[in-house]
Amino acid sequence: MQSNSFSVSNFDKFNESARLNNRTYNHYYTRMKMLATILYKWEGLPDVIPKRFIENNLFYYGELAFFYDDKYGYMVTKCTQSGKLNIYDEPICYHCYGNNGYQKDVKTEDCVIIRNNFDSIPTTFLIELFCLRLYELERTIDVNIKQQKTPLLIQCEESQRMTLKNLMMKYDGNTPFIYGNKSLDLSGITVFKTDAPYVADKLFTLKEAKWTECLDMLGINNANTDKKERLVTDEVNSNNQLLSFESETMLACRQIACEEIKQKFGLDITCELRVQPKEEPIDGGEEVE
Repeated sequence: MQSNSFSVSNFDKFNESARLNNRTYNHYYTRMKMLATILYKWEGLPDVIPKRFIENNLFYYGELAFFYDDKYGYMVTKCTQSGKLNIYDEPICYHCYGNNGYQKDVKTEDCVIIRNNFDSIPTTFLIELFCLRLYELERTIDVNIKQQKTPLLIQCEESQRMTLKNLMMKYDGNTPFIYGNKSLDLSGITVFKTDAPYVADKLFTLKEAKWTECLDMLGINNANTDKKERLVTDEVNSNNQLLSFESETMLACRQIACEEIKQKFGLDITCELRVQPKEEPIDGGEEVE
């Protein structure tokens, strides 16, 4: 039977590291995308419009067009600005399109633009830098921990390099016993300890802070302080106020679109935060666990 077990020796070390780098970045990006696209709850949409389509595409494109098509009925599609701008720097027309080949130019007065925020910036642009830094911290932690396992620099003859490389691959693969035959010459081998300092714990704290910063940017309430610390109520209220403003930057645009849809098309569509932020008492100086 063919074995499906993973063997480090089957991969070039550089390719293996690059693969793990990509997986680590994609891990954080996927987690952030899942959080960002579940924040808002849409109600009252026409049955033909999937709720997940709106948040998924606001995440990637920053703005969508809501309009009525004589053939397909009410629609929400990706869009790009088309034509000249009016006196308020708003386009007079939008080119609406779908991945299935659908295309249509719609005048501004005949559609409502659903914006991710007031600048129509896709959420993906906002989280990519966070994910890059989280990936860098995570992989640096991996390297630092690995350095505690093999804090060595080995000097040897060129003729022994491949033999020692194969032995170290077994050591790196957690082989409990490594055997060498009588021809293995240890007299020409010199080992230097690099004494790499252990900083993984500090890097982990920094990674948690960066993760919290990203959650704050999305307006997600979270434990953004070390559990050993105590905060006064004023500090808690200040943080909650910041989270509220962060949430409003995207929620307000969605709710404005809902109001405009009701005015233009008579549809009662609503958008709310899926989890409402908790309100804290406004009492100065009181310590909060």
